[in-house]
Amino acid sequence: MSAPLGLAAALTLIASPAIAGDRQLTTVWMIEEAPVSPEEREVVRENFVIQQRLMPVGVAQLTAGDLPSGIDASLSAAQLVEIRTPNALVFCDPEIRSQKLIGHAQSCFVDADRDGRFEAMFLTSSVTKGLLTIQGNRPKKPKAITPLPYKRLRPEDFKAEYFVGVQYRGNANPAGNHVFEINFGTRDKMGALGDRFIIKRSEIPGSRTPFGGQFTILSTNQTGIKIRVDRPFPSQPFGIVQTTTYRIY
Repeated sequence: MSAPLGLAAALTLIASPAIAGDRQLTTVWMIEEAPVSPEEREVVRENFVIQQRLMPVGVAQLTAGDLPSGIDASLSAAQLVEIRTPNALVFCDPEIRSQKLIGHAQSCFVDADRDGRFEAMFLTSSVTKGLLTIQGNRPKKPKAITPLPYKRLRPEDFKAEYFVGVQYRGNANPAGNHVFEINFGTRDKMGALGDRFIIKRSEIPGSRTPFGGQFTILSTNQTGIKIRVDRPFPSQPFGIVQTTTYRIY
């Protein structure tokens, strides 16, 4: 007999088309490049050591005036985020909207023939609360809708501010080690990767290299730490995968 043990989040790159299913949905964001600024600075608990913007790989906006019944009117002006999938174009509402009773659901639109009009839609859920993350397969028969024209926008024109970064979590532990966490999302809605990491008190000065970036703790003081960012995260794909672990009894 097996039972779910827990959930974990992890960094992933784009799934290989050779092994992807023909309806698989893959959510990919890009870490935006940041200028190098190796100035020393003070950091206290909950400050970010490194923080860089996340950008979608594609953006679309509906161009129809009035939306058909059953489609949230707020989506008429929304910037939709591309979700990678074979043999179709899929764009989803990036804002994670709570439902009236419980949970949340994202509106996703399908352009199966890539003619610049969405002819179907479906509802699904983001597996993370801070950043739109759709995984699994799109429906075989999504709900048909009156074709909705849309326009493609440059990813640089995406207005919403999402980020990924290294957040300092302090040293409130018996060993006095300094704890860090990879967080992502928006200021109001953040999610975290599963594993925190530490720099031991005995290792200072000491460095870590998350996601190819690097920072160094130079010294400590009564309120926090003094750090230097040696290099920011390089531009690269970023995504979250939700996994379930099973234990056999």
